[in-house]
Amino acid sequence: MPRKFNLLSLSAIAALTFSYPNWAAAECMSSDWVTKSDEAFAADCVDFAFGGIEQREIMAWLFFVRTNQLVEDKGGVSDSGRVPVWMTWATDADTFVSRPSFTFNNTNRDDLQPVTDKQSLLAGKVLVNQPNSPNSANEEVTRNEVAFNYITSTAKLNTKSGVIDYLNAGNDVQMPVGSVEIKASWLRVPDGGSAPDGALTYNFKSGAYWFRGMHIMAKMQPAPTGTDLFYSENPSWFWTTFEFNNNPGIAHVRENLITQRAPLLLTEIAAFLQQGGVSGFGFENYAPNGTQIRYTVDGAGETPVILGHTDMEDFAGAPNTAQPRYWTHFEASCHACHATAAINPKTKTYFPFTVPTGALTPEYNGVNPDPSKPNLVLGDGFKPLDFMWPIVFHAK
Repeated sequence: MPRKFNLLSLSAIAALTFSYPNWAAAECMSSDWVTKSDEAFAADCVDFAFGGIEQREIMAWLFFVRTNQLVEDKGGVSDSGRVPVWMTWATDADTFVSRPSFTFNNTNRDDLQPVTDKQSLLAGKVLVNQPNSPNSANEEVTRNEVAFNYITSTAKLNTKSGVIDYLNAGNDVQMPVGSVEIKASWLRVPDGGSAPDGALTYNFKSGAYWFRGMHIMAKMQPAPTGTDLFYSENPSWFWTTFEFNNNPGIAHVRENLITQRAPLLLTEIAAFLQQGGVSGFGFENYAPNGTQIRYTVDGAGETPVILGHTDMEDFAGAPNTAQPRYWTHFEASCHACHATAAINPKTKTYFPFTVPTGALTPEYNGVNPDPSKPNLVLGDGFKPLDFMWPIVFHAK
């Protein structure tokens, strides 16, 4: 249930009595919370982000507002003439090339650059989506400059040989604090049809698409080193996922299947959007499903945290993956799934894509893409890639 207070200003937020120290809220939500750098925001907000679910719900909105700051539409895709800033960030296609040359200059693309279809990965295949394909997941990954520079320049993880060389030199893959990655979910508007009322819609080169929602993952503090990352409940990344409020079945999934939620009042949401300078654009029609910072509830190792998106993790719903309103079970975990992004430098083998929930063990295994060979075991020489599935998918 929503918390019972009325949000009028950021000063009022900071003055609230949370279960976590007030100074954490005041430091995080200082007057420049929208404009400060991603590194400074993460450093100032780490204690607040890793507090209780009420604080994390607020953090979700802070990240949503920051990543959706509006800039001039230079790609000609929006009727409003403005687009969210994350649409100008580097995509996987910009990042995982032999000689990355992307420039962060607030210029958005005129078309989508969809990424790997997870359902094909689960079937042991690697498929890069095409925007017009009926089987396309229409998921698009973008990353901020902090993350891009580390992958392409500092650690040179944009190629598989670079990943192996970096690890063999004795380094851990450790994305910098302030790294932010976005995965957006799109659905093409049918010819002669229309997008749902209230959904943000963009006219890309390959057609009109409406925005179904987004994952946000943000690095708040260094991750545990070595293989401890696979098993530690100490948080390092902050995870949240937003959906269009009228996505089919979303109310059922949010209220009955997602485990860590603390929905804000509409007045609170309106205040965040207004103070962030993005009210009236259409973001009012989106909300977070919840948040996650570790494998299990309170890090006790027993009850898995369930967090996902009805479109991007539709394979995790049962009994009918196509109709979330009928799901009796939804098994999705941003933290656990991303934790298995790993490589064995000796065999030069990436750990296969899987969808675990709950705490991992060294015995956790994934289906080997080569059916003639044994399944791969996490504790058998694999080294973590700091929750970065894009490295596995695209650094070849």
